[in-house]
Amino acid sequence: MKNPQIATIGLFFSVFFVCLPGNPLVATADGPPVLEQAHLQLVSAVEGTKGQEAVRIGVQIRLAPGWKTYWRSPGEAGIPPTFDWSGSRNLDAAHIHWPVPEYFESYGIGSWGYEDEVVFPIDVVLEEKGAPLDLKLRLQLGLCEKICIPYEQELELSLAAGAAVRSREADLIETFARRVPAEAGAVGAIATDVAVQATEEGKFTLIVLSTQPLAAPQVIVEGKAGSYFEEISRKFMSAGQEARFFMRADLPSKADRLADQHLMVTIIDGERATQKRVAVE
Repeated sequence: MKNPQIATIGLFFSVFFVCLPGNPLVATADGPPVLEQAHLQLVSAVEGTKGQEAVRIGVQIRLAPGWKTYWRSPGEAGIPPTFDWSGSRNLDAAHIHWPVPEYFESYGIGSWGYEDEVVFPIDVVLEEKGAPLDLKLRLQLGLCEKICIPYEQELELSLAAGAAVRSREADLIETFARRVPAEAGAVGAIATDVAVQATEEGKFTLIVLSTQPLAAPQVIVEGKAGSYFEEISRKFMSAGQEARFFMRADLPSKADRLADQHLMVTIIDGERATQKRVAVE
């Protein structure tokens, strides 16, 4: 069985992805289409864009019992969500935030994702301050139970140039925004600093400093597409406030070097999580 502290970048199709027969959508009279395995929609934290340079929205995914979807780096097998905003009006940029994922294991294959419900908070920057916003999103993602379905759905959301009062979905979006890993060193983050030191060819040490003892941290490392990272061992020091993870890297080609990479490191310890993009020393 693979160690849970692994990350893979790119898609590793270790399981078969098949489409279910028939039309998986159920028509609704007063809302977005409902997939039998999940309900997807765009929601906004405000009712209008008046006076706003940016607004916060969310992609809400409610999953049927037993089904799950994936994080941005799904692990050994999975389909990460992709977001295509083509056709949107008054959209300058969309910054996606990723709540802390759960670790799942099935048949010895590990993955990172979500069950029950997830909302991806997204900060939308407007091209024209205070002008109406029309969003069109083509969302691609994987939905998995015993089999995995690669799925695509188009979602829409329009905000008029009215008052930017809080919407009824604002609390929901904020709930999941609080689950986004804090940057290392920020107030409330479990890690004050994260560093990566290359030790020998294909190996490195990940050093995590914390103000509180680390209990059972899980580590996810993301790098260049096609890279694979695996924990070899770990060591705790300073009463658990310093952790050293000894890692192995499998890079896409022999020409790739760890010293040339910037890695995104996420540390999850129970309900707490931290992330930091670090250069390999």
